[in-house]
Amino acid sequence: MAQLDLQKKLAILSDAARYDASCASSGTTRRDSTKGGLGSTEGSGICHSYAPDGRCISLLKILMTNFCIYDCAYCINRVSSNVQRARFTPDEVVQLTIEFYRRNYIEGLFLSSGVIQNPDKTMEDMVEIARRLRQDEGFKGYIHLKTIPDADQALIDQAGLYADRLSINVELPTDRAVQAYAPEKSPATIRRAMGKVSDKRAAQKDRSYRGKRPTKFAPAGQSTQMIVGADQSTDATILGQSTSLYQGYKLRRVYYSAFSPIPDATAKLPLVKPPLIREHRLYQADWLLRFYGFDVDEITAARSDGNLDLEID
Repeated sequence: MAQLDLQKKLAILSDAARYDASCASSGTTRRDSTKGGLGSTEGSGICHSYAPDGRCISLLKILMTNFCIYDCAYCINRVSSNVQRARFTPDEVVQLTIEFYRRNYIEGLFLSSGVIQNPDKTMEDMVEIARRLRQDEGFKGYIHLKTIPDADQALIDQAGLYADRLSINVELPTDRAVQAYAPEKSPATIRRAMGKVSDKRAAQKDRSYRGKRPTKFAPAGQSTQMIVGADQSTDATILGQSTSLYQGYKLRRVYYSAFSPIPDATAKLPLVKPPLIREHRLYQADWLLRFYGFDVDEITAARSDGNLDLEID
């Protein structure tokens, strides 16, 4: 395979990161400037997130690699997919982050990755990137790491020492859907990893007998991502699962990502793409659940099929 320069890798791996939801542009139509004009609504390259104090911050949003050993039916980067592949070295990610930060393009890093070789190797490289940014470069900006639930827990624990926020994806709304479309992934393993991150964060509140607090661990909290529209789950099922996740793991956010059909005849998914407005309505409903005391039945009762009315804001 021909060697790719850094600019080409950035183009491939920032575009591949669009499927990691940041809630930056949900609810609008897909527009980009590949055929003329300026800008994009798809959130690749640079996205926006919110710090614990409410500030909106710009993040370099990339995958470390889009190579992956898994074959999840809904993922464009699955091992059987015919996409152009690229891989950053830890040196390159550190270099890009620092250079973008110095030019005032970004205030932090949103880093995800396909799984290469094995979960531990992938997680080791991601932790090394975060460690080098913090310790070697003195980087004080925001770091969000998408962690690998199958990786050794010690690696996830290290990630939380350097990252402001950790996220572990539940992938799909139900265990049955995960088993059908991502059989190499284990819902039990995902929940166990989320639980340990939650426990680690809770332990921050415990002072020693001398009044000293433990080292900060993922101070901006934990989040997860759920793909909607790749299986038959209703909005009531999706919101019910989100409620359980908020209660069980004290999540900062559940990010909903509208499923985009993959242009590949081998994909075995039953549904066409849902409109992005569904993703937007789920965010609105999620807000009502978290901040205004509504329950799932109140929000979804208007329709007999358990879905939100897309015509009602």
